[in-house]
Amino acid sequence: MRRILMPVLLLAVALGALFLSDHLSDRLHNDLDEVSVDDSVPPGVGTPLVSTRRLTSMLAPSLTEPDFFATLDNMMASAPTSACVHVLLDGRASPFYESGANIQVMPSDAILMLTLATAHKELGPDHTFTTEVQSIVPMEDGVVNGDIYLVGGGDPLLLTPAFASTLDEGENQLHTAIEELAQDLVDDGMALVTGAVVGDANRYDQLLYVGSWPERMVESENLGTLLALQFDDGWVQFPVPESAQNLEGSAGEAAPEAVGYLVAEDPPFYAAALFDDMLEARDVVIRRSPRSESVPDGEEMNTLASIESAPLSAHYRQILDNRDIETAELILKEIGWVAAGTGSTRAGTRAVETVLAGIGVDGEEFQLIQFDGSGLDPANVATCPVFTALLDSDEFSPLFHELLPTAAEAGPLRGRFDSLDNPGRIRAFSGGTANTTVMMGYVDIGRSQELVFAFIANQQGAGGNQALRELESRVVGHLASLQAKPSLDDIRLDPLRLG
Repeated sequence: MRRILMPVLLLAVALGALFLSDHLSDRLHNDLDEVSVDDSVPPGVGTPLVSTRRLTSMLAPSLTEPDFFATLDNMMASAPTSACVHVLLDGRASPFYESGANIQVMPSDAILMLTLATAHKELGPDHTFTTEVQSIVPMEDGVVNGDIYLVGGGDPLLLTPAFASTLDEGENQLHTAIEELAQDLVDDGMALVTGAVVGDANRYDQLLYVGSWPERMVESENLGTLLALQFDDGWVQFPVPESAQNLEGSAGEAAPEAVGYLVAEDPPFYAAALFDDMLEARDVVIRRSPRSESVPDGEEMNTLASIESAPLSAHYRQILDNRDIETAELILKEIGWVAAGTGSTRAGTRAVETVLAGIGVDGEEFQLIQFDGSGLDPANVATCPVFTALLDSDEFSPLFHELLPTAAEAGPLRGRFDSLDNPGRIRAFSGGTANTTVMMGYVDIGRSQELVFAFIANQQGAGGNQALRELESRVVGHLASLQAKPSLDDIRLDPLRLG
């Protein structure tokens, strides 16, 4: 009997050990948040053989770096009261680190990120702006009997050669060469217009600026206008280099001694006048003086020529490279036109709210209040989680990984993290004003793991922003010092096999 019982008992023990090994291995291969191994042991016994405590030096950094978080806490202890940091790790539901996550801050030009994401969603990267020349009667034998209408399609970068010549050599010089539209008409045989060139900016509202912008800001910031038809950002006068004084469309000829900027009182009229000059410079006779008004209602118009902008995807980089306020605001109006049939800033911001809601950002919960598309309005407020949610979303993460520069590239981050072994691991948007600093983006911590972060700080009288920027660099640099450790999948604990 004992000879039979002993093999049976040994077989039972082996099967039990095999079952326990498979069970524990399967549980340890689950996500870290789901690991649940019983670490309890009898009195007097140390850590059990199979225990998450024995693996702490190999687990993800969120479980094994107490000094890392203490250092961040000490850094943020010196931050102004209006400051926040929010950090996510690989899309986990709970934050990796946060400080002041519920504090409303002025996000400054980080609002551009919301505008670009909404444009990408509502308009699409291939969207273009079309400027057309229309007439009530078709052109016959080179003659248009009546007016020709220059109809604006919201193109924010209709620039004359003179204005294009003022762009800095290192600046993104994306623009639509409006003189090509005049040449197209001439190439099609236009020789005589018995009426006038009429500028139509009816696609958007007629507000030259965002209605909530303080008057002092409009006067002090040298801001261009925001209409659906305008040349050169609406400037009627601007400094022109001597080498460009005689270029077509040069505003410097009207006031050669002036070196400042002067905005047009009626940008569509000014655009019509410049286009009139371009046609006459190509020997087209135009009988009447230019003016601005809408295309007549109820008329079936003939399109004589048109010109399209570069695709919207090219505008993304231009906006980020140049911090182009006018382009961002006009794109927001275009978003409103496409999403709601109203080319206004308010319609555009409503579309932003809708797009953010689609990725789980509730405007009230996240305390987002948006008044414009560029972040210029000082009344804009948000919390840091608005931006980490945007950057971490499946829909927009690929876009911002493509658009945002690394700290190793030329741009606003260059030189700020040179002390790191590999500053290229930081990919971020950096901006702000004299009283605000903003940085948000991604940090590659190795082993296919990534931090998504947002840092925003406001402080009135911050002494040119230097102290805030230094704090920002320390915080982001510390995030970039983190090195990922193997996950349980990397450890690859295999079940115990007997025999």
